[in-house]
Amino acid sequence: MSSFSLLDEKWIPVIHFDGHVSKIKPSQIADETISDLAYFRSDFQGAAYQFLIGLLQTTFSPEDNDEWIDYWDDGISQSDLDEAFDQVKSAMQFGANKPAFMQDFTKLDGNALPISGLLVEAPGENALKKNTDHFIKRDFVKAICPHCAAMALFTLQTNAPSGGQGHRVSLRGGGPITTLIMPELNQPTPLWKKLWLNVIPLDDDKPRQYDESVFPWLNTTKTSEPPKNLSLLPEQANYCQAFWGMPRRIELDFEQTQQGECDLCGETSSQLITQYQTKNYGIQYQHWRHPLTPYRIDNKTGEPLAIKGQPGGLVYRDWLGMVTKHDNVEAAKVTIINEVRRLKGDKKYRLWCFGYDFDNMKARCWYEHTFPVYPALADPDSDVEELIALALELSKESLPILRKAMATINKQSSVLDIAYWKETEPAFYLFVKQLIDQKDNPDGRFHLLSNWANTLLNYIIQIYDKAAFANPDDQLVASQKISAREKLLIDFNKLKYVKKIKNTK
Repeated sequence: MSSFSLLDEKWIPVIHFDGHVSKIKPSQIADETISDLAYFRSDFQGAAYQFLIGLLQTTFSPEDNDEWIDYWDDGISQSDLDEAFDQVKSAMQFGANKPAFMQDFTKLDGNALPISGLLVEAPGENALKKNTDHFIKRDFVKAICPHCAAMALFTLQTNAPSGGQGHRVSLRGGGPITTLIMPELNQPTPLWKKLWLNVIPLDDDKPRQYDESVFPWLNTTKTSEPPKNLSLLPEQANYCQAFWGMPRRIELDFEQTQQGECDLCGETSSQLITQYQTKNYGIQYQHWRHPLTPYRIDNKTGEPLAIKGQPGGLVYRDWLGMVTKHDNVEAAKVTIINEVRRLKGDKKYRLWCFGYDFDNMKARCWYEHTFPVYPALADPDSDVEELIALALELSKESLPILRKAMATINKQSSVLDIAYWKETEPAFYLFVKQLIDQKDNPDGRFHLLSNWANTLLNYIIQIYDKAAFANPDDQLVASQKISAREKLLIDFNKLKYVKKIKNTK
């Protein structure tokens, strides 16, 4: 198969405001009629956003927020993007000729693996050997078109989980959560503005040359074999490599292609790719901070650890750390920078959060969540954030006493925690909105905090009562159930943050 340019090829599916779908080359994102990307897989959709944001960030980043706002107001032309993207043309070639996008610079000699292995939910080589691919079966994808192969490769390198001995995780670790600023759903916004919201000003970090310091596949891979296990640190490369991390050494087989329909997108192609090779001990990234990911700061070492996907997905317990700095969690850099921008306007935005939940090498689930974003949280003269944090701590404190009461009557459940956070979420955001409205009214704020405490108490009592008293055939003595209920009430009123709320007035 001959190489083609990911900058000149029309390979990215988009949907227009009139509903029709087309494929575009990257610079055509400037088209105001394009509403959104149109990938058929959620992980590809999230990865394609990051690919395009990475292109803008690497080649077209504004010098400061004023320049960013100028483009936001005046628009970006396709000719501007063609000129900017042309700077990285050598890095965006895809095919058999090296260097090739996201593939190892060196010829790899190894066993041929089925192309389905590029998909993070596919069973790994070990699972195939041991016949343990019980849930996601082998051979569900046998051949894919070059367009899907390019995005699958980028998706894998961006999210790479542990892949066995020496198969390195992504620059942010396995299964990082990505958070993107998005306009409210009821605000029709062209795609380029959705992307531009997630581009930050770069000055000293802007690439001066587009070599392997930005795109690691442009030269021999800096490998990490034992005993040295060398790592690539941020100061050893350009800041923008955060968007182009290449932890896996992969080489697609462009010779053994076939004709037919792509098993992913369904389109007909004469160059379907069926296999690839890989080699372990690729780039081992350490101490990097990606601008689209929130981080937890390790209390002992001070090291930033990317927030990862988790069972049940994100809930409002996680919200404050996603949109600002809370406890030891810091929002993504792009989120913090957008707080400054939004203080100058009255438009509403949301935070789109997505990522895989991995159990080592196994993808358990793909999660997406949308969090509200409130400009009031960025006001340095307001204590709204402090009051919201107090309410969140009370939510965290209340759950264990519900667990304890349910365990007393033998009604503990593995879904109790997830249900608690999901079912109290609407009331929490209503409380936040009302609190912001009353931010200058001390009496109103105390009343709202008190109401929130009552909301939680009513919820846990309701859950307990339903479990304890709904089944007349339950053999547990009624006095035991009543005692457990009374203990629940006493424990709630003793909570540290219940007492803090009472002293807030």
